Amino acid sequence: MKTVYLVRHGQTLLNHFNKMQGWVDSPPLTELGQQQAATTGNKLANVAFSYAASSDLGRAMDTLDIILAQQTQPTPIPERLLDLREAYFGSFEGLDSKLTWNMIGGPQGFRHQPDLVERYGILKIRDFMNAADSFHEAETGEQLAQRINQALIHLSNSLEDGQAAIVVSHGTYIRTCYLVDSWTTSNAST
Repeated sequence: MKTVYLVRHGQTLLNHFNKMQGWVDSPPLTELGQQQAATTGNKLANVAFSYAASSDLGRAMDTLDIILAQQTQPTPIPERLLDLREAYFGSFEGLDSKLTWNMIGGPQGFRHQPDLVERYGILKIRDFMNAADSFHEAETGEQLAQRINQALIHLSNSLEDGQAAIVVSHGTYIRTCYLVDSWTTSNAST
């Protein structure tokens, strides 16, 4: 069996201000974000990690570094992977989250992201975001699922039975992981 500790990065300045944050980064972590990472690191301090990775965005790299600094076991050199990045929000990057979800959900009769997710699922709302993006650059559900699939296959191939990994990524990304076929089928027993 393989064990993966999948962790969301600590709070950032854009999180604090309730702004959309996909590929746009706002390093460094806030004081709360640093505390969140340190708390996670303390809880995992005695876990022997054979593999460590994070998204290549600063908030995820900083979180992983803080977690690994708490380790009592030898730590692997972290891998930074583009495929672990948050969903790309296109022209909505950096905008107010509530306003953004009103614009995306309005045509479907919803004003809040949780209502959209409940009705359509997290992958379908990626398509709604792409359609509402005036540049149509926001990542679609299929694009995000393909990227997640590649990352999860890489992760699975990087571990042997009995090994553990620490992986730091992002909220939407992590919630979407459990919908991707390679994760649910090939890793059902991990």
